[in-house]
Amino acid sequence: MKGNRVLRVNNVSKRAKDFQILNKVSFELGSGEIVGLIGPNGAGKTSIMKILVGLTRNYTGEVDLSGVRDIGCMIETPSFYPYNTGYQNLMYFAGLNGVGKKKVEELLELLGLKDAAHKKVKAYSLGMRQRLGIAQALLKDPDVLVLDEPTNGLDPEGIYEVREYIRKIAEEKHITVLISSHLLGELEKMCHRAIIIKNGEVIRFMDLDGDSREKQITYVVESLDAENAGNILRDNGYDVASREGQAVRIRIGTSEKKDVAKLLASHNVVLTGLYEDSETLEDTFLELMKE
Repeated sequence: MKGNRVLRVNNVSKRAKDFQILNKVSFELGSGEIVGLIGPNGAGKTSIMKILVGLTRNYTGEVDLSGVRDIGCMIETPSFYPYNTGYQNLMYFAGLNGVGKKKVEELLELLGLKDAAHKKVKAYSLGMRQRLGIAQALLKDPDVLVLDEPTNGLDPEGIYEVREYIRKIAEEKHITVLISSHLLGELEKMCHRAIIIKNGEVIRFMDLDGDSREKQITYVVESLDAENAGNILRDNGYDVASREGQAVRIRIGTSEKKDVAKLLASHNVVLTGLYEDSETLEDTFLELMKE
């Protein structure tokens, strides 16, 4: 977890009649980190977000917001007055939140909307509307921002724009961002960590941050005698993920590569290849959904 803890969810559960929506969900968010909340439809992502921002109170467990001064959110598609400009819309919501003109102008600049500020929102692209929604969520200068599918329905350019601005606000404003999306490749580029949920339960935490990634790093061991190689590696305590044809996949650290080669050579197993094969967030997600 990056930075000091600002938010903690502990054993949160929620039921609706006979259906368990969330079951003992626990996680923490650190200051200034971007965390992806990942799961199939119906996994409980939006329910968690609604609990965090106070839209749902019917749950058990603990949500500790004592380290949070203010929390902003964009859940569902943001709605604006289409015949008013982006500036007029933000000024309206700023008035409701007791925020002045200076803050509105700062956010239009921050989210790259300064040039479009005086255009009517009906003329905005979907990506621009999403960025205006993020600007609205930032009006009260929150230290935690909750975004539910902010890139939903966007074209590749819009997705890139929103991703870059989310990274910018997290870095420049030290805002903690919890974001859900079905675009796992985008989350992998943006997030420091990922929380994977299935059937209302957290099933995996993944560190996606630079060189310290704890996502599944896999080495491919290629040999004409792959079956024997796999058995030797497994017998010597290595985590053998799979064997297919002449390739054995094992999960090891970079420093263990030479040890693997020496071990197999000592058993007269000839290698035809030994290389890193990093599984993507999407690979890991799809594998976990099968279990």
